[in-house]
Amino acid sequence: RLGDEVRDDLPLFLTEKNEFKEKCLAFFLKFNLDYEHSAWSEDNELEVSLKDETPVVGGLYLGLCVFEPTNNIIPGTMVTGFLDTVKGEGAAKGILVTTGYFSDEARQIVREESIELVDVADFVKYLKKFEIYE
Repeated sequence: RLGDEVRDDLPLFLTEKNEFKEKCLAFFLKFNLDYEHSAWSEDNELEVSLKDETPVVGGLYLGLCVFEPTNNIIPGTMVTGFLDTVKGEGAAKGILVTTGYFSDEARQIVREESIELVDVADFVKYLKKFEIYE
C-alpha cells in the first residue's frame, strides 16, 4: 500500500475501487465492445463480459480488472487462471487490466495467446490517448 501523502497525488481511479471500475468500463467501450455485465469476484477483481457484434470476427470478450494486486504484481498463476476462463468460455479475446504490473512469468504465458495485458503504465497511456483520463 502507498503512503497517504503519495496517494493524494494519484488520480482517483488508482486509489478508489469504484473509480477504477468506471475507467475500466470506459476503456473497454473505446474498443467498440458492448458491455454485457460485470461483477466483483474477489474484493479487488472485477470480471467483465463484453461482446463484439462484428460479423465473422466478433464474439465474446472477457475483461479482468485487478485493483491493487498483492505486492503490486500480477503473478503468472492469476494470468493462467484467466487464460483458462477465456478458453473455457469460448471467448475471442481476454483483456487483463491492473493498477499494478505483471511478472515476467505472466508476460511469458500470454505471448502466444489471445490475451492482452495492460499494466498501470499502459492503462494511463491508453486513458490519455482515448481522452478519458480525467
